[in-house]
Amino acid sequence: MQRTMTAPGVSANGPVGKAAGNSVLRVTGRKTMSDKAAKPVTVAVLANDPVTGEGAVWWLSSCKDIDASYWTWRHPADVLLVLATEITGDMLSRVERVQRETPDSVLPTVLVANDFPEHHMLRAIDLGLVRYLHRQESGFDDIKRAVQEAAAGGRESSAGVQQALIAQIRAIRDKALEPAGLNLAGLADREVEVLRLLAEGLSTKQISAKLSYSERTVKSIVHGVVTRLNLRNRTHAVVYALQAGVI
Repeated sequence: MQRTMTAPGVSANGPVGKAAGNSVLRVTGRKTMSDKAAKPVTVAVLANDPVTGEGAVWWLSSCKDIDASYWTWRHPADVLLVLATEITGDMLSRVERVQRETPDSVLPTVLVANDFPEHHMLRAIDLGLVRYLHRQESGFDDIKRAVQEAAAGGRESSAGVQQALIAQIRAIRDKALEPAGLNLAGLADREVEVLRLLAEGLSTKQISAKLSYSERTVKSIVHGVVTRLNLRNRTHAVVYALQAGVI
C-alpha cells in the first residue's frame, strides 16, 4: 500500500524543494511487512542546514527498518549520512571529526549534494565515502536504499560505474599507498606536515624548529615531493596538496 509521508518543511511531490534558501529533499515512502523483520539500520545525520537535517531525520525515522538521528559524540551508528548543497573543505572537516570520534571504526558514509568538486573526492573517499547521490536527482527512497546498501556492505559496497571507481581507488590506497606510508594524494604524513606549514607562510628555518627537523631534512622532504610528483617547485607542491584536500 502506497503512503505519502511529508516531513515538516518537506514536500512529497518531487525530489527537491526549497526552504529558507536551501534545497530540501522530497519523496514518497513505502512500507512493507518485511520492514518489521529487518534489524533497523542506525543512521547518523550530518547536514549543512537544519531544515534539510530535520526533514531527513523525520522521514528516515518513520521507516521501521531505519533508526535516524543527528550525529552526537559517541552515539553508535551503522552509517553516516551527509546532506549538503556543496561538499566543501569545511564539511569534510566535520566528517573527519565524526570519524575521529567514532568509537570502533570508520563509518561507511553516504554523501548527498548538488555539487561535489573533484579536488575533494580523494579526501572524501579517505574519510569513508561509499555512496554519492546528486541531491536534485535523489529522493528519500534513493537515500534510504543507499543507506541500507552501505550498512549491508560497509566500506566494500559498490554499485554502478561511480561506486566501482570509488572501490578501485580505495583498493589502490589499501594495497599500494598505505603500505608505503602514503595517502591517496601520494604524500607521506611528514610531507603533509611540511607542506601545511609552508602554506601557512613559515620559512624553512621556522619549519625545522617547529618539527624538530634539520633545515636540510626539510629541504630534502620538499625536494622529494617535487621530484616524485613531477612538480615545478615548492609553491606547486603546496598548491597540489591544497587541491588534493590534504592540507
